[in-house]
Amino acid sequence: MTTHDLTRTPPSLLRRARLTFFLVAVIVPLVITVIALITILAWLPSLPAQVVTHWGVDGADAFGPPSVYLWILLAVGLGLPAILAVTTLAAVGAHWGGAARLMGALAAGLAAFAATIGLGSLAIQRDLADAAAVPGIGGVLAVSFATLLIVGAVAWAVQPRVLPEVGRTLEPRQILRIAAGERVVWVATTTMPRVAVLSLVALLLGLMALAAFMLLTGVQGGWIVAAAVVILAFAMAATTAFRVRVTPEGFTARATLGWPRITIPLDEIESVRAVDISPFGEFGGWGWRIAPDGRSGIIMRRGAAVEISHSTRRPFIVTIDGAEEAAALLQAFVDTRKASS
Repeated sequence: MTTHDLTRTPPSLLRRARLTFFLVAVIVPLVITVIALITILAWLPSLPAQVVTHWGVDGADAFGPPSVYLWILLAVGLGLPAILAVTTLAAVGAHWGGAARLMGALAAGLAAFAATIGLGSLAIQRDLADAAAVPGIGGVLAVSFATLLIVGAVAWAVQPRVLPEVGRTLEPRQILRIAAGERVVWVATTTMPRVAVLSLVALLLGLMALAAFMLLTGVQGGWIVAAAVVILAFAMAATTAFRVRVTPEGFTARATLGWPRITIPLDEIESVRAVDISPFGEFGGWGWRIAPDGRSGIIMRRGAAVEISHSTRRPFIVTIDGAEEAAALLQAFVDTRKASS
């Protein structure tokens, strides 16, 4: 059994990247949120008992106590950045890259967005006798999105640029000889981790319940949620599991639904190897991905993967158990083709 040990980002650079990420993804959101919370608490005496909590196309359409904004600020300005920070640190490990830098910038930007839209929404309602007289929120939204972009850009700029190290090549398990006329086929299935699948199922069930509630009670927008459920269900069925085949004709990976599908004919393959892959560090996540360096692939988990170098395009990668055997067999087919041509 191969022990996978991904190439690590240089320790000094990794420490600097992690420290800066912690500052922009945790400390900055914490400071911004605390300042916004103190400001809202100071404004409470000058706010109506009921304030506008939502604006629709036709203006204000939902009302509630000012304390609602405190909870929204905590959830969006502090909760979401915390989730991004914890998820990134857990997923990246020692294999840092641009995806981690982006998550840090997004965390800081979200905190700034939540604080700006919360404070702006309440600022236009201060000293109003009737919350129904509040003006539109278009200007507040524009300023909030601008704040998100500016703070996010600054948070991106202050973090060090770290290019992810490519995982090492694994020791091949060679097919010693394929007899003339003998047909050897390798077949396996690659799937998302069980935890990821269960999380997606839970999300789908939650959306189904929400859609059913909205449709049965006549809440506006129920059909939009229902459409989102259908799209998510199709996406899950199409991307959570792939059947991989290595044959004398080449390489094929097909989703359980039959689509998406990729076929790489043998005469388009230059070389094949087994490599270690860090999904977040090299590809920025899981699923059918495209890396910043142009590589693409079906990235389901960290560890062994088959990397196929094309004659006309960037390498294609699929993470799968038994990658060493699959790569060795496909390389044997390539060598046989080259020897006979």
